[in-house]
Order: sequence, then structure tokens, then C-alpha cells
Amino acid sequence: MEINKLRVFVSVIETQNFTRTAQNLHLSQPSVSYIIKAIEDEIGQQLFIRNKRRVVPTKNGLIFYNQIKPLINKYYLALQSIQINETQEANIINIGCAVTPYHIKTIPDWIKKFSLKYPKVKFNVTILDHNKLKQYLENEDIDIFLTSEGDAKDLKGTTFYPLMTDHFFALVPQNNPLASKRQLTFTDFDRQSLIFIDNNIAGVELIRLQNKVKNTCQTLNITYTNDIASALILVNALQGITFGLDFIYTGLNEALTQVPLQTSPEVIYGAVINSRNERKIVKEFIKFIQNEV
Repeated sequence: MEINKLRVFVSVIETQNFTRTAQNLHLSQPSVSYIIKAIEDEIGQQLFIRNKRRVVPTKNGLIFYNQIKPLINKYYLALQSIQINETQEANIINIGCAVTPYHIKTIPDWIKKFSLKYPKVKFNVTILDHNKLKQYLENEDIDIFLTSEGDAKDLKGTTFYPLMTDHFFALVPQNNPLASKRQLTFTDFDRQSLIFIDNNIAGVELIRLQNKVKNTCQTLNITYTNDIASALILVNALQGITFGLDFIYTGLNEALTQVPLQTSPEVIYGAVINSRNERKIVKEFIKFIQNEV
């Protein structure tokens, strides 16, 4: 099966839209439909359920995607490595992280400053949920996983480099009476509309916090989102309260208030690498960002 066909399949999974895939890959929409049909015919499985608005992957489609995506990443990383191949410093550093306002703002700054010292170093950023990023790190498909120490504890054969510590707060619309409080307890959230992050995206500390709130309050109206950006959109729309770390949420809407929690565990945020990764340039980058934060 051709690598370009597999690129089309991966794009359709991630966009769930033939038209957007066609635009991203500079193809016609009929070409995308033809390629997907050809792949399904070749492997003898239906990979998508199609409707007028989008295409949804089947269970087999997701299984195929989870196996194929790392192979495609390795293929293009191998191509890049061959094309660079000038000096030992001419390497690619692959960073894995979730989409957060902090990462969107900070990682480009890190890369720009680091590139002034190491102009031949190239970067790739992989955006996936925490569970997939853990698999990628274990398989050495990424070099650095940016996450919390608690979230990295179940990873064997890895090294954690701390960057900063923080505590959780509640992000509350100012039209909510809780916004005027100096601190909030878990019982304060009873009968409130809350916006929770899905467990595949949230770090272990946030998962525990959300579970404590659920177990403490008798009546809750909970909306689950599949990423932090979605939660922030809903909070900005004054649809409820969510929880976060101070450094993650930057440039907040003036209609929102950060209220500290009376009971909040210390969260250590940092960079995790596979212990088998002996590349000096990766450790140089980690040392650099430790000095930046």
C-alpha cells in the first residue's frame, strides 16, 4: 500500500471530513473518496461510516489508524534525517504534548530561542491524547513528552525533568456567585454546571480532582470535553466552571475569574524522555527549557 494513500487515510481520521482532507493534501474530493474506497477494498474492512456532515471511523478504522500513524511518522522522520545528515547537531527533536494555551504560546518561543544557538536542529510537534503520547514515548516515536510528574509515574524506563510546580484553581464566570469567594471547597460545586476534561486528555492529578468533586457533590450538571481548548471555549461562553493550573491558562477572558481551591495537590509539570534516548541535543533542549520557565 502506497505511503501517500495512507497519508490520506490518516488525514480523514483526524479531520473526519473528506473536503478538509482534500484541501490539506491538495487533492480533489473525489480523489480522496476513491483512495479511501481503494484502501477499504484492499484490506477488506469498512474503515468509515459516512454521512452528509462528516465521516466517522469504525472500530477497525481506529485500530488501523493507531498502528499506521506511528509508521508514517517514522517514515517521514527517517526521510528528514537522511535529507539533513550534515552534522551530529543536525537532528530532529520530536515534542509530544496536549493542546493547551500554554503550549501554543510557549513552545514556539522555546524553539525560536533554541534555534539561535542550534540553527541546524529541526523540530516536530505531535499533538495527541495522553495515552497515545505515552505509547509514542515508550516506542521512541517522540523524544520529549510534556506532562505532569503524576501522569508520568506509570511510564517505565523513563526519566522525568521538572520544569515548574503549580496548584489547581476553578475557572468561574463572573456572573456566578462563586466568583466572589476567596477560596472554594468541593462542596461549593454542588448544583453547579461543570465542564470536565475527558480522562484520555486530562492528567492523573486533574482526573483525581474531578472524581473528588463528583464524589463530594450530590447534584452536578457535568459536560465532558475531549480537549482543554474545548473546555476553555465553553467556559468563555459562560456555560459552566472548569478546573485548571495557573500556567496552563493564559490570556483569559475578562468575564472569568480564577478562584483557588482550599484543597489542591501540588502538581509538578515537566519533560519526560525515554531512558534509552541518549541523544545529547535532546538533553540540551531540556536543560534550555528548564532555564526558560
